[in-house]
Amino acid sequence: MTRLVPQYRRLPATTIAFLSDNLLATANGSTVDIYDVRLKTLVGSCNVFDSVRIHGIVARLCDADSRCIEVLVFGSKQWTVIRIHLDNARVEPGTVFYVDDWIKAGHWVQDDKQAWQVALALAHNQVHVMDSTHGNCIYNVQCAERCILYAAALYGDTLQTLVVAAGTVFNKVLVWDAWTKDTEAQVRVQLSGHEGVVFGVRFGKNGRRIMSTSDDRSVRVWNLDEKSAETVFYGHGARVWSCVEVDGDRLVSAAEDGTCRVWRNGETEDVWRLCPKNVWAVAAHRDGRMVAAACGDGAVCVWTVGGRQRIERMDELDTIALPGPEQALNWPDRDIDPGSDSKEREFIRGFALTWDSALVVTNHGHILRHSTLNNSWDVVAAKYGALSGYAMVAAESKAGNVAAIGMRDGTVLLVCGNSIRSAQLHTCSVQWLTVTQRSDNVYDVITVDNSGDIVWSLVTWDASWQAVARIERPTAGMRVASAAVSHDGQWLVIGTVTGSVYVYKHGDVKTINGLDAETATLLQVACKWPQAHGQHTVSAVSVDVDVVGNVRIVSGGRDGWVRTFNVLDSVPADAAPDAVCVGDVVLHCTSRVKVTRGWIEQLLCVDGQLLAVTFFRKRLELVDVEAAHIVVSTVCAGGAKLWQVVVGSAGVRIGFVKSGLLRTVCVPLSQSAPIVLATGISATDIRAVCAIDVQIGGRQLCVALLGGEDGHVRIIKCSDMQLDVLANVRRHRSVIRCIQSIPSISLDSDASRFVLSAGAGSELRCWRLNASSGGDTLALVDWALAPVLDDRDIRIMDIAVVHRELSNVWIVAAYSDASVVLWRLDIDHQTFSCAARAASDIHAHCVLSAASVKTNDGRYLVLTGASDGQIIVWDVSVFIAGTVDVAKPNVALQAVLKIPHVHQSGVNTLCAHVDGVDIVVASGGDDCSISLTRIGSTPPSVQSVTRNELAHASAIQGVAFLGGGSICSVSTDQRVAVWNQHLELQDMAITLVSDPSALEVSTIGDDLQIMVAGIGFETFTMSRSC
Repeated sequence: MTRLVPQYRRLPATTIAFLSDNLLATANGSTVDIYDVRLKTLVGSCNVFDSVRIHGIVARLCDADSRCIEVLVFGSKQWTVIRIHLDNARVEPGTVFYVDDWIKAGHWVQDDKQAWQVALALAHNQVHVMDSTHGNCIYNVQCAERCILYAAALYGDTLQTLVVAAGTVFNKVLVWDAWTKDTEAQVRVQLSGHEGVVFGVRFGKNGRRIMSTSDDRSVRVWNLDEKSAETVFYGHGARVWSCVEVDGDRLVSAAEDGTCRVWRNGETEDVWRLCPKNVWAVAAHRDGRMVAAACGDGAVCVWTVGGRQRIERMDELDTIALPGPEQALNWPDRDIDPGSDSKEREFIRGFALTWDSALVVTNHGHILRHSTLNNSWDVVAAKYGALSGYAMVAAESKAGNVAAIGMRDGTVLLVCGNSIRSAQLHTCSVQWLTVTQRSDNVYDVITVDNSGDIVWSLVTWDASWQAVARIERPTAGMRVASAAVSHDGQWLVIGTVTGSVYVYKHGDVKTINGLDAETATLLQVACKWPQAHGQHTVSAVSVDVDVVGNVRIVSGGRDGWVRTFNVLDSVPADAAPDAVCVGDVVLHCTSRVKVTRGWIEQLLCVDGQLLAVTFFRKRLELVDVEAAHIVVSTVCAGGAKLWQVVVGSAGVRIGFVKSGLLRTVCVPLSQSAPIVLATGISATDIRAVCAIDVQIGGRQLCVALLGGEDGHVRIIKCSDMQLDVLANVRRHRSVIRCIQSIPSISLDSDASRFVLSAGAGSELRCWRLNASSGGDTLALVDWALAPVLDDRDIRIMDIAVVHRELSNVWIVAAYSDASVVLWRLDIDHQTFSCAARAASDIHAHCVLSAASVKTNDGRYLVLTGASDGQIIVWDVSVFIAGTVDVAKPNVALQAVLKIPHVHQSGVNTLCAHVDGVDIVVASGGDDCSISLTRIGSTPPSVQSVTRNELAHASAIQGVAFLGGGSICSVSTDQRVAVWNQHLELQDMAITLVSDPSALEVSTIGDDLQIMVAGIGFETFTMSRSC
């Protein structure tokens, strides 16, 4: 007999609890994982139940001098008490006990002899007090209000003070006493107000308050003395699951929208976006500052409350108004009151911030400087030239000590302190400009005039202002939205309104000694990335050159994405297909990150930390791009208004104009990102899994690629009790349904490896796997993209690699419109081409699955299964052999065998292998059955069919051969089963992956690794000797 043993898991984290000052426990399926918060690592793990998710963890210190704690763990109808040693996180499992109802809450309570017992609140509004050692029921209490509970909480240290708060399906919270033994208890307080099911209930630390969360997206704080809600919080965008009291005036709630909100004094103090969907639980440290969250994608995060700036009201900002006539300034010819209602009223046309001052340009042409230190105004220039009625203002973002001002007549001013430099760079009005500091007293200025002409000039303060180059516009309609110059002055990057990124290399172009832009060299595009942000504006770019000359470009767009590129001097073998090389350099996209649901307007680099200035729902937010968390959030006037963010020695200063007033705030950047103790893999369904053979440090590891509904391709590694995410890339626009590896043509471990992914929108992509020099990390490089053959919205349901010969790979793809396509991938040239296509009327139904096999006589056969229960065999040997001209259009695939009614409905999954002269096909269907079909290869014909019609209790989602004729299957009934060649059950295990969608088998040493993916990921080991 075989034996399936669970090994690695990353499932939704369903509950969380602090065990001590530094130890944190969380639920990973039926396993309790223990993390050391200070060391930021997993230090212990224990599988508590066989096949039940944990929903509650409650700890208590054994005694004052003990270095051991007892932990109540419960889930479903089971509970147990485990002991954890604080010194080494060693876990002693306990006996598992059972009750006859779903457990909604657990609590430690002392009996009359001061012995600690376990109180359990059950789903039918009753409490059982259990002997914590032997598991027998000491007594039970039934509430007179017999209703179904979705949530419950218990409070009290003794049996005589035990109180229950019950959250019902009827939108109420019922409070009753559970100390009347073996009798019916009356409801003491009934709390009404929720407009949806109550999902979470928690007592405050003093027992006089109750926090409840609900389907109505609210958090309510109830005062038991007043028997009413003292505060109601709204802010979450979806259902709220749980809430915890952190200190006397702060609460933290967790919701379906993937956020935790910190509430203080009746308002939102902070919002932490921790995962795409579902933060299931939160726990508060006893220090009143640290909070931990259990996320739906399996992530476990810890952060400190109250350490981040979040501004909710305009009156929390500093307000700067133009000086009135009563202020004595050296201001000639100023006779208009800024507060006047006249059409000539003076207002702020533009501004530039430094850390302690603000330079303001008014519509009357005055340039003023406001000092934050003494709240005073100085006149820099009064009625300066053509500034009246028109001014474009930009500040040097790193320090803000220099501002550039563009004028109607094409003149550009540079203002530093009270000094002004000017130059006539254009013959018409300056429409857009930016200034960056190259070195001390040296500044690069990029200006664009009303006709679209772009000029790059260089200013050396107190020396010269020179034209560097005129900038080529590849198209007449090119409109500049952002620009940046490298610190060495060799690279210029421009982002456009239409979403493209253009790169210019200065090289040996000589800067002319003068300002005649017409005589300056025309700098041509070196490389570009069309539609890097789709049709959205590239609103921010930056470019850096490291000490060895590597060039990195970062772009941010109004699509909310940040993309990172490397600029290479020659076209590399792994250049992405989207890049366009015009000269001798190429852009190489290395990452793409979604930063905000709104749009990005600026990128800042502070001590190596990349920050994005974003706008969303009338808020300006400063986001740490790498850590994916919001550093600062403030109300604002919106991205279309005048605004600016500059970096100072102590942090950042944010300013914007609202209702004619300049509003600013200075914020320190001391807040760190959340500590991620466990990295999440996916909060939505994982639809595809593919194992890859990887050796790290000379040891073969369990490594897999995952793809799913979120469009991400992830590489995960399982080793040493932990599951780590090595890479996470999104290039697919929508759902990924299948992933396959391409066989390597070399036995060399350094040989390039490639994988395929496909899914919605008919997207078929090839990726190259790049390993680091030490072999300890892997990266994904987007290698090739197949053309879309049909404008209709169809999906690729499955793919299979048929054959690889040198750089040519043959792939079959099954489509939702009933078609089957044979693709040829040229790896060297990074191109896909359609070799042949089967007409959609052959299958006539959605093709769900595909497999391939090479027979012993050298023929290549493809098998496809459809939603009508039919399997079709195709011979593609002539295409691979080259006897058919695949360059001709409309070359058709020919079916050589049709096998009807293999399943009563959809053939969800199939696999095939050669057994002598025959082919054995294993398939699983929507009808819950598994079939083994033996096909004679010459000519293809059905020899026999073995079927187990009751293999599973619901649709089968994956089958795979294990060797020796055995197969493995997984179904949405959450069973993983092993069958012999006669389809007799050999072993079965329950997976805690909800909605299993994919199955993969790999070999690690002498064991088989069976991988199951769905909402979560889990592996099982099985000895090959079995």
